[in-house]
Amino acid sequence: MNKPVSLLLGVLVLIVLTMTACMPPATPVAPPSARQATVAVAPSAATATPASMATPAALPAVPAPASDSRPLAQIAPAERNQRFSAPAPVWIKAGVIYQATIVTDKGDIVVELFPDAPQGVNNFVTLALNGYYDGLTFHRVEPGFVVQGGDPSGNGTGGPGYTIPAEIKHTHPRGAVAWARTGDEVNPERRSSGSQFYITLRETPFLDGQYSVFGQVIAGMENVDKLAVGDKIRRIDIKEVAVSQLPTPTPTPLPKAPKLEPGRPLAGLPIEKREGLYNTAPQAPEKQPAAYEATIKTPKGDVVLALDPQAAPQGVYNFVLLSNLGYYDGMPVAFIQEDLYMVTGSPASDPSSDIGYTLKPESGPQSSGVVTGTVAYYPIFNPVTGDVQASGSQFFISLVTVEDNQTPLSILGKVISGLDIVARLTVTDTLTSITIVEK
Repeated sequence: MNKPVSLLLGVLVLIVLTMTACMPPATPVAPPSARQATVAVAPSAATATPASMATPAALPAVPAPASDSRPLAQIAPAERNQRFSAPAPVWIKAGVIYQATIVTDKGDIVVELFPDAPQGVNNFVTLALNGYYDGLTFHRVEPGFVVQGGDPSGNGTGGPGYTIPAEIKHTHPRGAVAWARTGDEVNPERRSSGSQFYITLRETPFLDGQYSVFGQVIAGMENVDKLAVGDKIRRIDIKEVAVSQLPTPTPTPLPKAPKLEPGRPLAGLPIEKREGLYNTAPQAPEKQPAAYEATIKTPKGDVVLALDPQAAPQGVYNFVLLSNLGYYDGMPVAFIQEDLYMVTGSPASDPSSDIGYTLKPESGPQSSGVVTGTVAYYPIFNPVTGDVQASGSQFFISLVTVEDNQTPLSILGKVISGLDIVARLTVTDTLTSITIVEK
């Protein structure tokens, strides 16, 4: 293999592929932001002291909620602006799952808050229980992008008077709940607004690595879709729950033979409904069979894979599970480069469109060796952190050997028959099914 071809394959696999069949996400009018206030608002009607003249010591920190009296709900929204000097100290219980119900003019929105974002969750829960959000509006609605609210001034310039540390850990599927913030030029630490939050109306991977996502809508997304500028947050109620309600794949029994059998629930979903379907990878069992054999049925013939759970236990189990659930049934061939590789597993034939979660690359004995017939998860490159993750559903089959590959990969196995079929596939083809048998 000549050097230019090797380098080309490495670059195309490491960085996001330019797929001829995909449409890039629309660039938003502006990112979710909390603009710098241009007019100071009095912190309280009693003192009428302009916020621009008040020193941080003159303002209190947000109090931890002591009861259900919701004291800030008794104060006009404008008087909640720039009222505090700091968020409440973290008082929420470590490891406990908090659930927020945002009661709006268009219906309830239920959000599960992420325990691994304690600063943001503590701030949101504290403000909600104190009644800070009661009566505030959604001041920004960008169709197909985000809705944004939580500003006591009602125009995107206000907040409680402080910012909170960045907790940039989660991605932006549809229904992600995250803090707005001012831009990097004035906020290089990417600290979050003290109260303004947004909810994504679609998957927005271009926001990943830049904003602090602290929750996910688990019910009422249809009500989020109905929100318009000026709609009110009537109140936000908080409760503790024992079990996460975030979606995650449910294992199904392995079929006894390499053929379609009843019980493939995802096969009945329209392809577009399979994007972002789950946000948590399944947990691989401690013991798996020594090997699996996967048969990819296509209109041009069968492709048979030998899967190695010892080399990539999490990745292979994930692949087996999604295959048995019928996730790949009817899936389009997303991209194929003659004599290089084929990619599938993306509902929209776009690198940002997949099952909804990523996996850590597994450093098995074949993790860096790409040979003709190698089957591996499509790598997702994060330009902000520089990390490489494995797509939860997209995979590629290599049609060439890459001896000097440096990209971290989760290699699932290799093609043992039908590689000529792979080479004949085009982006007009769809997979009929992938079925699994234990070996």
